Amino acid sequence: MANDTVTDEPPETAFTRRDALKLTGLGIGSVAALGVGVGGVRAITNGAFSAGSGDPYELWHDWASLSGVERVVAAGVLACNPHNTQPWRIRAAADTLDVHSDPSRRMPLNDASGREHFAGLGCAVENMVIAAGAAGLTTKVTLFPDGLASDHVARIVLREGGSGQDRDLAAAIPYRHTNRGPYKSTPVDLAGFTEQSSRIDGARVLWITDGAARERLGRLYVEATEAITADTAQSAEAFTWFRSSRGSIDQHRDGLTLDGQGLGGLTLFAAKLLPAQSRKDGDAYWVKATREVHTATAAAYGVIAVDDVTDRTAQVNGGRLLARMHLTATALGLGLHHMNQITERIDRDTAAGNPDVFSARWAALLSRPASTGLLSFRIGHPERTAGLSPRRSLDDVVTG
Repeated sequence: MANDTVTDEPPETAFTRRDALKLTGLGIGSVAALGVGVGGVRAITNGAFSAGSGDPYELWHDWASLSGVERVVAAGVLACNPHNTQPWRIRAAADTLDVHSDPSRRMPLNDASGREHFAGLGCAVENMVIAAGAAGLTTKVTLFPDGLASDHVARIVLREGGSGQDRDLAAAIPYRHTNRGPYKSTPVDLAGFTEQSSRIDGARVLWITDGAARERLGRLYVEATEAITADTAQSAEAFTWFRSSRGSIDQHRDGLTLDGQGLGGLTLFAAKLLPAQSRKDGDAYWVKATREVHTATAAAYGVIAVDDVTDRTAQVNGGRLLARMHLTATALGLGLHHMNQITERIDRDTAAGNPDVFSARWAALLSRPASTGLLSFRIGHPERTAGLSPRRSLDDVVTG
């Protein structure tokens, strides 16, 4: 799969998208004036006037009008997944859906153990189970029907006669988006998650709500983010999944975009008027946002825990539970933001033979071995509406 070119050096102009944060004090008229000439061309090229519309986003808008197996499969394609790599290939028959891993969508440096890749596949499986259940179908899920070494991750058999459960979660599918913006200081009532927390065998949710523990975890997130950005190879791999222009979004229909960074409307528009930022500028912004927004405004953190984070079945089941947590948050009007920097660094250091500087502190925060903390996220009452992520079409990922 082709990726965007990695640029280590700053653009020719010293004025980058990071400087867009300064534009919030200029006023709407001044920012609008930047849309003339070269800036206007950039605004169009970078999608300043087409955010959330067009082919890469049509599945979000069309899902509610779909029906039958097509609706169930589309729910899988709209599932949450780390880095928006969309790691799935789906074979659809009249009553059977086979979910396969797409190895070309692995991130071997940022996801050295494959936990995020297979958890993302689990998210797709569970979204399809939820959509099928709400449509009055029963589902039988078999994980790795051809063995753990196979790319055949799951088989979902559909039957008539379901009870119509999970309607609230299914209704949330087209509205579920990762919210990376600031959250309000209002505490979160976790009672609404109780019913879903035990729905997947072998996976559970650990909540971190105590103020002191949240501060310690926040500092660990910042340190892990700094470690990722200081690791040139790991940072460069992540940057290849950033879609900086509308043309790149239309071409790939995956990855992360400016629209998904949680910026305010004026700042986001201004950012799209400016030249594409370098990897180094992007990393600097990520560290700053992790310190000043993501960890500073998290009302609570959740950790998906399993018996062994290296077990493929546990990874898939952890993803299945994560999908339920994200849809539940959406149904409750909460923002959820996947934050896996700590576990990414643990896996990266292990694979590279580096000293393990995070596992002991991760374990202390979890009050259990680090080998049980699969994935993590923050939640809270969002100040801003999350942007839509691009999605590949059904034709791109589904075969008959």
